[in-house]
Amino acid sequence: MEVFSIRHQIRSDRKDVRDFLLQMKSILTSSNFNIDSDVVIQCKKQKDDLLSPYTTENTMLELDYDRSDIVEELKKLTIAEYHETIIDNLRQTNKLVKFFVFGHVIDGRTIYVKVRIKQNQLKDYVFCISFHFAEFPITNFPHA
Repeated sequence: MEVFSIRHQIRSDRKDVRDFLLQMKSILTSSNFNIDSDVVIQCKKQKDDLLSPYTTENTMLELDYDRSDIVEELKKLTIAEYHETIIDNLRQTNKLVKFFVFGHVIDGRTIYVKVRIKQNQLKDYVFCISFHFAEFPITNFPHA
């Protein structure tokens, strides 16, 4: 049986973006925050071109960033940097999930940040699926 992923983009209202940022920052600034379990940064994807500057791994190399640097940048995200929300249908579970997308500027270059909160049996954690130089201009910031 073939399974298809459904993906569409929406604009979350200001309150939803604010609530997401508050929840994410609460996780990242918690007194018991553990960088090894409370944040997952997907540095490499199967389809990534090893030479592309638009991958998380290559962006981290160019910026000389490690996981802790990305955590610090995630803490700085603002409502004004919000671009869109992407709804994905997870193939395995048929569950709809929201990823929040931001355009965050570092050293004069826009970084495409795609992130969400995930849950396991024990607690919530931050899942950053994209943190890379924007391949295309990000010009729409609905809450700026």
